[in-house]
Amino acid sequence: MKKNILFVYTNYSTFVKTDFGILSEKHEVVKYQFKPVKGLLKTAFQMLRQLFYLLFNIWKFDSVFIWFADYHSFLPILIAKILHKKTMLVIGGYDVARMPEYGYGSFHGKLRGFCTLFSMKNSTLNLAVSKYVERKVRWIARKANTRLIYNCVNIAENSSIKVVKENLVLTVGLIDSERTFYLKGIDTFTEVAQLLPELKFMVIGMSKNLPDRLLKNLSENVEIIERVNHSELETYYKKAKVYCQFSRTESFGVAIVEAINFGCIPVVTNVGGMPELIGEKGKIAKRNPDLISELLTGIVFNFTISEMDKDFKNGIFSVKTREEKILALIN
Repeated sequence: MKKNILFVYTNYSTFVKTDFGILSEKHEVVKYQFKPVKGLLKTAFQMLRQLFYLLFNIWKFDSVFIWFADYHSFLPILIAKILHKKTMLVIGGYDVARMPEYGYGSFHGKLRGFCTLFSMKNSTLNLAVSKYVERKVRWIARKANTRLIYNCVNIAENSSIKVVKENLVLTVGLIDSERTFYLKGIDTFTEVAQLLPELKFMVIGMSKNLPDRLLKNLSENVEIIERVNHSELETYYKKAKVYCQFSRTESFGVAIVEAINFGCIPVVTNVGGMPELIGEKGKIAKRNPDLISELLTGIVFNFTISEMDKDFKNGIFSVKTREEKILALIN
């Protein structure tokens, strides 16, 4: 039986688009975008706009599906609770973070933190994208109802991917500011590169317009490539022997799963949901450039490629698995 679902989001990212597609296949889904703005006054205007929409339209919907807990989730969950309508809230990672040194996380601000906590406590169900996020939700909002459904990755369908590996160490991320430079651990990545001049290091997705102090000391073996489309990104995965993710916060890590699928050995810091993604397929490293450089040397010069197992391709990180679990809950 088709249900009418209100789909609330801020940015129409790949994750959000995927979930909208999953829900739209079986149900009638209407999108509502809460436009992300800076400043309390502009945010208050967006909340007022949202309030009027909800007052006139929420009666049309059986349930509300929301991506991320933040300002934009407060009113939909409050009004839905009053009207005894069910809500599903996807917790993606930013909404359980508090990193004041980088001005990062919903709990960095008191009002934002209040809206986030209220949303978690009063949502019918919080959908965590990793075990790490699920643990954080249970610690922050102890009585909140949570369920683990991993984020999904469009993993190549072909059973055998032909790759030609080079002595290349790769990292991928949207790095467009000094804050994201450090949050994604690019400083650690470039420090390691200085210690291994015999290897090639590549950062994909980093803007070349970052402050000079971040870029001027890059060693010659580091190549910066700005954002590329997904099909082009695959060509780099096929070349790299090692994929590194040295983030200081990371709830999931799509690029890690994609890189593993193309035969890269992942090396990650012991942060967030990254260790649970790589399992025994890679290495977990302390944030120590000397130790990491020794680890990378051993991997690169003793590299052997192995075909990814079927369970990894079609298992817990697949679109099909996420689709089945989300639709089961909706039904």
